Amino acid sequence: MAVVHIPALILDLTDGEDSIEVEIAPDARMTVRELLAEVERRHPGVESRLLDNGELVPGIAVFIDGEQSRAGLHANAGPESEIHFIPAVVGG
Repeated sequence: MAVVHIPALILDLTDGEDSIEVEIAPDARMTVRELLAEVERRHPGVESRLLDNGELVPGIAVFIDGEQSRAGLHANAGPESEIHFIPAVVGG
């Protein structure tokens, strides 16, 4: 199962659940957008915190299996992928 890790700032929407498993067929792929839609179905409000007009809010990066994805929501994830939404760190 693919695992979508939930950022700490929105754990209130998932009742503290810090990761959500989403089933993907063994030979299939899903976009990060599709995975996020499934998380939204289970925990309404998650998308409104991560998206603005259908795109990731500025300052949020998508990492798939430890690698930052330049494709963001359009990136593909496999059945064993781990997806993280990482807020930018600001400061010095």
